[in-house]
Amino acid sequence: MERVSHRKKEKFKLSKKKKIIILIIILLVLISLGVFIALKALPVDDITNKDIEITPSTTNITGKAINVHISTKTNYDIYYYIDYDEEEDETNYYEESLDDEELENDSNNSSNTSNSVNTNSVTNNKNNSTNNTSNSDSKVTIKNIENSKYSKITTPTISIENNATIYLKYGRFGKLSDNAYVFNIDNIDKTGPEIGGIETSSTDSTIKVSVTANDLGNSNLTYYFKLQNDMDYTCTNSTNTYTFTDLTENETYTIYIKVTDGFGNKSEAVVDAVASSEITTIAKKIYYIKVNLGANTVTIYQEDENGEYTDPIKAMVCSTGVATPKSGKYKTSYSYRWRELFGAVYGQYAVRIHGNILFHSVPYTRMYPDTLEYEEYDKLGTSASAGCVRLTVKDAKWIYDNVATGSYVEFYSDTKNPGPLGKPTAQKISNNKSNRNWDPTDPDERNPWNGGSGIVNKKDKPSSSSTNTTISNNTNTSSASNTTNNEIKNNTLIWGTDD
Repeated sequence: MERVSHRKKEKFKLSKKKKIIILIIILLVLISLGVFIALKALPVDDITNKDIEITPSTTNITGKAINVHISTKTNYDIYYYIDYDEEEDETNYYEESLDDEELENDSNNSSNTSNSVNTNSVTNNKNNSTNNTSNSDSKVTIKNIENSKYSKITTPTISIENNATIYLKYGRFGKLSDNAYVFNIDNIDKTGPEIGGIETSSTDSTIKVSVTANDLGNSNLTYYFKLQNDMDYTCTNSTNTYTFTDLTENETYTIYIKVTDGFGNKSEAVVDAVASSEITTIAKKIYYIKVNLGANTVTIYQEDENGEYTDPIKAMVCSTGVATPKSGKYKTSYSYRWRELFGAVYGQYAVRIHGNILFHSVPYTRMYPDTLEYEEYDKLGTSASAGCVRLTVKDAKWIYDNVATGSYVEFYSDTKNPGPLGKPTAQKISNNKSNRNWDPTDPDERNPWNGGSGIVNKKDKPSSSSTNTTISNNTNTSSASNTTNNEIKNNTLIWGTDD
């Protein structure tokens, strides 16, 4: 029995070679574990411009999202967090501001827009800390995002909704870099389509409405129409015209128009039209308008007997601003009864000169004539706007009513000579507390400066004066009257922030 037990012990005895192999395996495991622990303890490099590539799609822009390709030259994994800030955009917008460079690049035509998003829309890619600091050169407000909220990028392309902020970090063995690389896509379309022209025509019991609209980031526009008392809009999809039928002859109808783009942005307009027959047109005239930035005056010229614009007929006091073109010649295009301006303010009788530069009244806080920014009105005659040419309501309305689309506008500066007709003055109104919310030149019958009640029923649609207009981008913008010379009103109100 003792001899058998001895043999079993010999059977399970490891050879020297096997012992060495096991020791080597254990050693390798310990070394690997040590290397893993050491690597995990090492800091993960931060993302820099040199080793990251971010490419927004220039073609696949659908709905409210854009595809962005993200890759790195390193062996790190990339982790991301997308911040959809639902709070109101606090970007400090001003009235119709526009870079001088853009204005000077094209002195005759409005700049072309593109449906693509180029890589320049990834703004100021900075290596920012996540401790609630922000780089002064960046448009992105940095937030402190917990690492647990980051997700690993498993495919090189991610879908990002409209105008989100993206945080990127490198990762290794579950450890993320200390600092986030933050960027945003800032030129995915965030504004509503540009409603440029609205034309109405009428037969015995119908009104046909035609809308001209353009959009920067998405050409898939959808149109909606309804009458004031209708509960719901009629959607015409991509068709920009609609005809209302079974209307009462010679009755004025208020028509609401809405245009949306593929990102869900919208612009709206209101137009008054009369159901009438046998419409005749009255053409506006082409004028030559000179804007003197140095003197803050506007001079209107008409054609002389030789067809040259040398005959000055009207001078206006104005306010220009930092983004007003310093020189160059342009042509007027669209006009608007009311126009929403940057900064959540509104202008009456706006006429587009070029890009985001318009003639318009002094701003209002709401689309009502008794909400004038009277302190801004008192600045007429000085440089006070961000770029547009501010005028009194009387003067803005004159341009709106009389100046045809395609009229010439020239910018220049001469502080010593305001123009051949001199520089008019504007009344100071801030000290008149009872009337100062109204422009004293506004022809509205409710204007207290002219003996009106000063009361505006806010349940009513914004005031539209008796003056006619048809908004169009044709050379001869027309108003209309019927065979008995009764004016056919077509007063248009448009809101939806300027481009």
